[in-house]
Amino acid sequence: MRNFRVSLPGLQSIRAMKTVDRNTERTSQNRTGSGAGKFQIDTGTIIICIGILLIGIYLRFDRLTTVPPSLSHDETAITYNAYSILKTGKDEYGIRLPLLFRSFDDYKLPGMVYSTVPAVALFGLTELSARLPSFIFGVFSILVMYGLAIELLGDKRWLALGKRKFDSALLPTFMFAVQPWHINFSRQLFESNGAVFWFMLATYVLLRSRRNYKEILMAGLFYVTSLYFYYSVRLVIPFIGLVYLLLFRKKIIREWKTTVVTLAVCIIAFLPMGREMLSPGGMERISIVSVVNDPNYLKLKEEYVKKFGTNPTLVNKIIYNRRVALVRTVFDNYGKNISPRNLFITGTGTYGALYPFESILIPLGILSLFSLSQFSTYLIIVWALTAFLPGAFSVNQPNTLRTLIAAPVFAILSGLGIYRICLFILDKRRNQIVAFFVMVILFSLFAEDFPRFHDAYFVDNPTKNAIAFGDGYKQMVTYVKAHETEYDRIYISGYYWRPYIFFLYWGNVNPTDYQRSGSREILGKYIFTAASWDTNGIKLMDSSFDPNTLHDRKNTLYILSDKEYNIQMKHFRLIEKINGRHAEHVFIAAVQQ
Repeated sequence: MRNFRVSLPGLQSIRAMKTVDRNTERTSQNRTGSGAGKFQIDTGTIIICIGILLIGIYLRFDRLTTVPPSLSHDETAITYNAYSILKTGKDEYGIRLPLLFRSFDDYKLPGMVYSTVPAVALFGLTELSARLPSFIFGVFSILVMYGLAIELLGDKRWLALGKRKFDSALLPTFMFAVQPWHINFSRQLFESNGAVFWFMLATYVLLRSRRNYKEILMAGLFYVTSLYFYYSVRLVIPFIGLVYLLLFRKKIIREWKTTVVTLAVCIIAFLPMGREMLSPGGMERISIVSVVNDPNYLKLKEEYVKKFGTNPTLVNKIIYNRRVALVRTVFDNYGKNISPRNLFITGTGTYGALYPFESILIPLGILSLFSLSQFSTYLIIVWALTAFLPGAFSVNQPNTLRTLIAAPVFAILSGLGIYRICLFILDKRRNQIVAFFVMVILFSLFAEDFPRFHDAYFVDNPTKNAIAFGDGYKQMVTYVKAHETEYDRIYISGYYWRPYIFFLYWGNVNPTDYQRSGSREILGKYIFTAASWDTNGIKLMDSSFDPNTLHDRKNTLYILSDKEYNIQMKHFRLIEKINGRHAEHVFIAAVQQ
């Protein structure tokens, strides 16, 4: 087999107790490349790397347009706004090139909307155009993971296998490529997936800046880019920056010109987004998801008020107050997200965010951290601890979407766990037989866990949770568009979600027409009824609802949910039952009795 010879940094080995009294910058330089060495990388390593990438591509692209079975409301909202930008330069509300998209009044960040424009230009309003951007971010994240692993492992990267050397950076890369958490969110149009890619790329360049400080500018710009995609990274980036500042403060001061330029450029790049985040829309988003609106916090606060009221002592005032209730809720939410149940059983719905066998690898990976460079160790620890803060400070927990930033660091820890077992196998001073059998057991567990995840995600989840994914909306819009000329007015139910966005998407409504005369409640002959959480509007679910009170026209079609039809059966005559790809009787087409 032909070998390829490349130059790589020769890294000094680390002895933790012997480097305590060295200054931090010199230690970091020694650990990241003060010498030079050469290793053989044969075509086998290249083939393995390509193989891992192909596995990652397959798991993210296989049945991409049909699993999940339909586009969700957020996917249709993001993609239709990208379509609107493409056609008119404005969002659905007629705002030119916005930095916050109002959407469902949740004020989406602009990164994923603008990233989706090329896909919409190529494929129109389809399932593929909606999911292709997230797929691409997911695949490129695997490549970035390989670079991250190389930088984090440093001189620990190479494992001697006889006359050859195995690139252990492939281990975290493989674990990331097959990770349920990342696969799940790479197959739908989630803003957080784009943020994770840019965060990983920024962290990779940040690690490289230890050798070439000028790269700190690109790292900063990539971090700023991630802030344009999703809110959660705001709680992680400052802590990563703080670690870098503490460990490389001398270099930062010495290279002050590069530091000043980097700060200035990053501030200028973030300024437009920062201004929008502090706008009423940006603050509205924070208010919607803030932990202060968590039902658990509100309930706990009420309990504390009652306890203090029954015994209003100074001690009880200290113990039972809203601040203590808030802190307790934050810690409870954090615990929910890091719980084994969330991570290994339920994190992606019908499966865990990680494989169960990783519960063995992750503790081993944590032990391996302390053999890495000081910055690599602290970086991974801070990353892992802060990644769950977005969940701790928001409602509806646990939430693997808001904490997706943790997915790469768990892949790194699992890869380091395998790496540690390999070291035991290769070290003749240790019990190699035991380590070998541990590796065999882990491989067997993976061989069992992977098919289980595959069936849960690709078979069980699409059928069991079809309606939650928006199954039936495309079929419903197809039906009403085919029959719209037969009716003077068409009412569409908001039982599952606000229906207007699905109608705009699957009805291929011209954005100019919608901006001119449409709204979330009405578009031409179409009336979109209210969702259950709306305070105003027509609610077909109410038992007191009477269609005769709406208008004088008799030639009206009603699209109701199956449950609404059962409640309102006395008022309506069934015309058609509309099925989704998997779910049956999602909608009922009916007319008045």
